[in-house]
Amino acid sequence: MANWRDTILKNFKPKISRLTLVADPDGLLIEEGMLSAIKERGFDLIPFDDSIAFRYAYESQYRSQWDKGQHTDLVVVLRSAEQQLNSLPFDLLKAGRQLSFALHQLFPKLNYPVIAGLDRTYLDAVDESYQRHDGDQLTERETKEFVLMHCFGIVPKLVKTPVDLLKLLLSLHSRKVFLPEFLSDHLLNSLQEDKAFSKWPLEDVFSSREAFLRFLQEEWKLYLQCINAKKQKSRVPFEHQDIWAYIDTFFLDGSLTPEEVEDSTALPAWVQAGVLHDPKSDAIRRFHGLRSKFEADIPDNDASHRDWQQAAQQWAELVVLRWEWDEALDEADRAGWSALQTKVENAFDQWMVSRYGTLHNLPYQQQPVMVHQISRFMALERTKKKLSKIALLVLDGLAVDQWLLLKKSLEGNDHSWRFQESTAFAWVPTLTSVTRQSIFAGEPPLYFPESIETTSKEKSHWLRFWEDQGVQRTQVDLVTSLDGPQDPKLDTALGNARLSVLGIVWNKVDDIMHGMQMQTAGMHNQVKLWASQGHLQELLLRLEEEGFAVYLTADHGNVAAIGIGNPKEGVLAETKGKRVRVYDRPAFLEEVAEKFPESLRWPNYGLPPARHVLLAGDLKAFTNLGDEVVSHGGIALEEVMVPFVAISREGT
Repeated sequence: MANWRDTILKNFKPKISRLTLVADPDGLLIEEGMLSAIKERGFDLIPFDDSIAFRYAYESQYRSQWDKGQHTDLVVVLRSAEQQLNSLPFDLLKAGRQLSFALHQLFPKLNYPVIAGLDRTYLDAVDESYQRHDGDQLTERETKEFVLMHCFGIVPKLVKTPVDLLKLLLSLHSRKVFLPEFLSDHLLNSLQEDKAFSKWPLEDVFSSREAFLRFLQEEWKLYLQCINAKKQKSRVPFEHQDIWAYIDTFFLDGSLTPEEVEDSTALPAWVQAGVLHDPKSDAIRRFHGLRSKFEADIPDNDASHRDWQQAAQQWAELVVLRWEWDEALDEADRAGWSALQTKVENAFDQWMVSRYGTLHNLPYQQQPVMVHQISRFMALERTKKKLSKIALLVLDGLAVDQWLLLKKSLEGNDHSWRFQESTAFAWVPTLTSVTRQSIFAGEPPLYFPESIETTSKEKSHWLRFWEDQGVQRTQVDLVTSLDGPQDPKLDTALGNARLSVLGIVWNKVDDIMHGMQMQTAGMHNQVKLWASQGHLQELLLRLEEEGFAVYLTADHGNVAAIGIGNPKEGVLAETKGKRVRVYDRPAFLEEVAEKFPESLRWPNYGLPPARHVLLAGDLKAFTNLGDEVVSHGGIALEEVMVPFVAISREGT
């Protein structure tokens, strides 16, 4: 049976037209599966969001090739409902065929605003259920009930007890699924009518995973305190067998923290995972459990980008455990870890080669997918939340596992910190001049070919981006090479009474990395030492006191690698990233690739045409044979996936 993608894809046959113009107000073409299917058919896709940026890409990558008689299939997409095809430049209208796709055409019996408000990842579930629907047109309320049931497995009238409610919440938050606000409101209206939930903070536990976990942590502590007393233990029915399976996993992956009790020997077996015992045995037991679970769930080549984003956070938890308790592991544990790391990196490498090229077109309104979308996401948040001051802190070179170390230190110093954590994909090659520059430009590297080997244009990119968002240049600043929270450059920036948007680059982690000779264990020790000195805490407090909403990210991560030799032929510039070589001529790349057969020719997604990238491959580095280094530049999971965190304090 044909699905909704097939309905659209029948219009995209290879060589049907070298230029196709599409009005796509509902973002159907930029759904992840659709993007991959279009790419597999040989079509490239460019959104017409910025006329100047579009014209540069169109002329340099396509028009010039067509003039040489070469054929490429290009799709130009209008993604805004306000844009009309007839508003495109005349030369495009003359040369291209025109198409239009919309949700109301695919699902005419469903309420359009409800379906339009869904993340496009749910369209498969909508489509499957819609094809079985043979009734009349559904109202807005009926469409909401339809979507809740078929996309999220929720039937509001069946949620009658605390067990029902908790199973629902645990299912949503364990998968990091967030209901759109209009569906959440609909569900809450139903639940708030039931007296069984009158003591539950329903709005908080539905709207935020962090708030839900804090609620569970507090209730678990209360439950342990009262477990032997003849009184109400907590609002949460932890002892129910359907509940404990979820709770056990939350303790395993670090979402919940075991609590200390005076005597755990009398407690039931199912409670033990949530109780502190001997730190060493607890850590090893957790390491084994988390490793087994992760190995069973490694995303495959058909996985979504969200699957890998979540896997990166789980993997980071494992990396921290692995090296924090290295001395407690036996040789079988170490060998098993090495085998698992190889398996993970191979799976991610294969996924990156086949799927990475479409990520830059994915929507970023809910959270950024790639680092160049971070500034665009912040601009949306600034408007939506009416933020008067907003700051982006870029910790150069910070991997997700190292962020967990910083987070633990911050929480240990001040329990009022709140973190909304996600991850974003860095640009490849994962070099500072490529991917950090894209953060401040708000664009893929393709659009700054003249400065791609330097960071000197970052401030001008940052100022231009925010000026395009309607923020005056006098209200924007960027502080680079921060020396600490009392850096005079920061004083000057904060002394500007008109300052509204602030960017900060702190190179401390990157500096630690490039001086590191003790691989991951040494890297973790140095990051923890720096964190313990309180400089990050001091900076965040200063920004919070100045009234800034703060976001933290990194341009790239890092990974331990082994040297395979140091080729010099034709390299454009010597970089600190030892896992990549960048050339301006393909002949130079091929010469080196022949000498290093384990290396990988990168497809150059999103890069200027005159750049040709060779990656060291596996967990290797282009440095002296056998040298052990911590570096970046390649496509290892630890390099590509970086933290993106909204940081606030309770009550602010």
